[in-house]
Amino acid sequence: MATWFVYDVCTDVAATRQFYGGLIGLRQIWDSEDDVAFLHDCVQVSFSRAQSVPTPQGWAFQPGWANGQLPEAPAAHVVPSVSIALGPEEFRSAVERLRAADVERLRDTAFWVGYWSFVVLDPDGRTVELSDPDSPGPE
Repeated sequence: MATWFVYDVCTDVAATRQFYGGLIGLRQIWDSEDDVAFLHDCVQVSFSRAQSVPTPQGWAFQPGWANGQLPEAPAAHVVPSVSIALGPEEFRSAVERLRAADVERLRDTAFWVGYWSFVVLDPDGRTVELSDPDSPGPE
């Protein structure tokens, strides 16, 4: 199996650790004062502390919103974003933790766009879409 390595930056390593590890539930594989890394399936993402990062103003465009799947989609910007596919139970648990932590979100509950989606902002304002592609849609 090949592993895809992604190197990113954050302004607050502790907040990033809590968001991606504690709230989303990614497996933390590295931790230091200035860096933290997670592994999810075949993707390893590492965050290093930076003095500042570009902060998007608003929500990033997500491909699942195209073609009318989310008719009331907000005005979106073409900026970097993240989408993380989780299994059904992991998805439900992450949504519950993010809601309980009152993380800024696009909608209060998960919604169907051909898959289940729950969209939040990470501590640096990046759009993060969690998805559950395995559970059936609404009836």
